[in-house]
Amino acid sequence: MINSIDLAIGTAILLVGMAYWTVSITEHNNNYVNIVKEDYIFDKGISAMEELSNDGTLQDAVLLYYFGKKDEAKKLIESKLPFHHYLLYIDNNLLINKSGGNISSNLYVLAILTLNRSEGWYVIYGDENSINISKDRFLDYTDAYNCPTYINYKIHMPVYLSRNITSSKVKLYLPSS
Repeated sequence: MINSIDLAIGTAILLVGMAYWTVSITEHNNNYVNIVKEDYIFDKGISAMEELSNDGTLQDAVLLYYFGKKDEAKKLIESKLPFHHYLLYIDNNLLINKSGGNISSNLYVLAILTLNRSEGWYVIYGDENSINISKDRFLDYTDAYNCPTYINYKIHMPVYLSRNITSSKVKLYLPSS
């Protein structure tokens, strides 16, 4: 026969067991949600860096950075990244710091970029709102400077790109959750 004391002990054991089970499920669920969030952010970062690489923005930004136009490189990348908080490094040099104190993890996307340009003179051209690097290559500084396509821009600066430029590492750090 079952006494009322046996029922009370059984109920207490059942309640304690259910409490442990509920806590366990909640902890595992929170870990799972955090993993899904990190995967989403990581996938979004990969997609953004891939898009910047494919349309040539990343290459132009690296060239602008190394030709002394850091603000223009920063503006070029900032206009195309869909994140509010991030850090962006070019060859371990901080270019953009929009962390807001939120980035404390090791979640980052790395793009190794080999500049796909022939040796020669190129023209950095534009104005204070936007700046670009010509796709046209010139063999002579004078030809690059006096090219009618670029002479009417407020900024038109010929730069020489040599073949000894190696690959660059561009790291995009993102908040983990």
